[in-house]
Amino acid sequence: MNYKSPVIAMVLLLAAAGSPAQQTDPATLPSRDAHEGLLIAADPFDDAARSKERFGKKSPHSVGILALEVYFKNDTSKAIRVDLDRIRLSIEAPGQDRQQLRPMPVEVVVNAIVYPEGLNPTAPRKPRPFPGSGTGSKTKDVKQVDEVLRPLAMEMDVLPPRATVRGLLFFDLDRNFEKLRFAQLYIPELSFVADGKPLMFFEVDLSKAVHK
Repeated sequence: MNYKSPVIAMVLLLAAAGSPAQQTDPATLPSRDAHEGLLIAADPFDDAARSKERFGKKSPHSVGILALEVYFKNDTSKAIRVDLDRIRLSIEAPGQDRQQLRPMPVEVVVNAIVYPEGLNPTAPRKPRPFPGSGTGSKTKDVKQVDEVLRPLAMEMDVLPPRATVRGLLFFDLDRNFEKLRFAQLYIPELSFVADGKPLMFFEVDLSKAVHK
């Protein structure tokens, strides 16, 4: 979603402020990085019970996907642009090659939850239908899961001044949530909207927030 006007931004911020999660102060979260007036914090839903409480029985965790709630607290007087497509979950587990995971589109996450056979680590991955292409109960399930996850997803690519924006990013951990002990959220492409001046990259150490 692009930042089109102050009015749209304000509507989005007011909508977010009404939810309990928005009341969390990102400065109190253990996994965070801050400089140049911007604080980025992350809260991973790596625990099955906690994930079920937040998303219901059909949760990303149930199919091996990490739901990562990310907070952007912009304390400057300028809007900041973030390239969501360049964000990576960087994992450097001992004795393994470095992994750079891309955020998953919401529709892919939804279909992974409704059609979990494709995420079975012991079976080859199978293509899943797009939302609305199934029949019967599956179509209903796709709609229900989409209605839960899509409003929570991080889609805002401009951070208004003096404001906090939060949303979920999704990463396929293939059920290996223990890898979060060696993971960092890497956010490389940020700049001030007015003059294009870049900000230094952010690295949020997720090992500090592991709930297991």
